[in-house]
Amino acid sequence: MPRVAFFVSDLSRGQPANDNHLRLPQAFAAAGWSLSRIDHESLAMERRRVVARDLSGGSVSLAEFDLYFVLGFGSQATFLDRMQLLRSLDQGRFVNTTDALVYQHGKVSLFLAARDIPQPETHIANDPERLDAIVGRGGDWIAKPPAASFGRDVFRLRQGDANRRAILEHLTRDNRYALLQAYIDPGPEGEKRTLVAAGKVIGTYGKRPVDHRGNISAGAEAFHTTLSQDETATVERLVGRLDSLGVRFATIDLVGSRALEINVANPGWLATYDQVTGVDRTPKVVDALVRWFQLRQ
Repeated sequence: MPRVAFFVSDLSRGQPANDNHLRLPQAFAAAGWSLSRIDHESLAMERRRVVARDLSGGSVSLAEFDLYFVLGFGSQATFLDRMQLLRSLDQGRFVNTTDALVYQHGKVSLFLAARDIPQPETHIANDPERLDAIVGRGGDWIAKPPAASFGRDVFRLRQGDANRRAILEHLTRDNRYALLQAYIDPGPEGEKRTLVAAGKVIGTYGKRPVDHRGNISAGAEAFHTTLSQDETATVERLVGRLDSLGVRFATIDLVGSRALEINVANPGWLATYDQVTGVDRTPKVVDALVRWFQLRQ
């Protein structure tokens, strides 16, 4: 029986943002896999072996698993150390490789690495004066941290906004980087979020924002929709390169045919799609990943 290890946060540290930690293990178990849920923060190295604890407190040797599925990042303070430990394992067994988790999460990598993909104009800096000068030239902009989630610290800025400099100074406090992205009005079609698993498009739902943020956690309304021909072309071009980047489970966010970002950390798509359609796509995700695993074997 093949074995899959899910890296998740211990629930004693707070409730997760979605139910992937339940849906995905259940679907793998139904497909005949043995599974363990590994606490992110329990990773350790003993005699050149990477070990950890499962959520029941048992000790496990990670080299014994056939597949690794990292759900979420865990603590920011320990993230890079844990990625170095996981990097020593066979990266061909990771749904999303450690390199993908480090380099492909956030808004910057997509803009720099996929120049042929339609995207809104984007700038990044940790200098508020530089960013303020860009807004000062005119246009409609979204300002936010490059790799944050859930609509936190997302602002819409225009040339005439009296508080734009204060907002940019807040985003770049302690020498942090901030991102400026040209705002695109989603219109009646809304934003669209598509889930991709092992090169297969699983489905799409739409999001109607209540303000400038498209996050469900920020109050956006989800609804069932499909991709247009132009949107499908953008998604297919991205899907064609995700595997080479070590990404086998991700969402792609679009406004029209323009890609806003990909989310490789722990995208909360499955529960939302189930809510708006009554269809659980988790078995389809697991089927795609199992087929990829079997072809790799």
